[in-house]
Amino acid sequence: MNTNEKTAGGEIVISNDVIASIALNAAKDVEGVSAFVPKTPDLISRLRKSECGEKAVRVFNLDGSVRIHIYLRVKSGTNIQTVSSAVQRSVKNAVQSMTGKVVGEVNVSVQGIDFDADTTAGA
Repeated sequence: MNTNEKTAGGEIVISNDVIASIALNAAKDVEGVSAFVPKTPDLISRLRKSECGEKAVRVFNLDGSVRIHIYLRVKSGTNIQTVSSAVQRSVKNAVQSMTGKVVGEVNVSVQGIDFDADTTAGA
C-alpha cells in the first residue's frame, strides 16, 4: 500500500517500504537497540499460513495518518522503557520530516534482550 498526496504539479506516491526503511534507519541510531527482528507470528497467522510475520517494521495508513509498528531487541543493561520512548520519538521525527506525512503513532514491541557473552560466562 502506498501513501498518496496531490500537489499542484501532480501526485507524490511514497511506498510503505520507503517509510519502513526510514523508520529502521532512525531506530538503529538509538542507544540500546540491539537488533530488529520479524514479528513473531500469532496463532491466527500460523493457521492461515500468513506472511505477515516476515518484517521488522509494519506500516499502516489510516485516516490520513501513518501508524508504524516496529519489532526489536534491546541490549542488556538498558532501560526498556527509555529505549522504547527514544525509538518512538526518533522514528516519528524522521518519518514526518522526510515524508511530510503525519505519524499518528509508533508502537514498539520488544521481542527480547541480547545479553553479552562476557556477562553470561561468569554466571
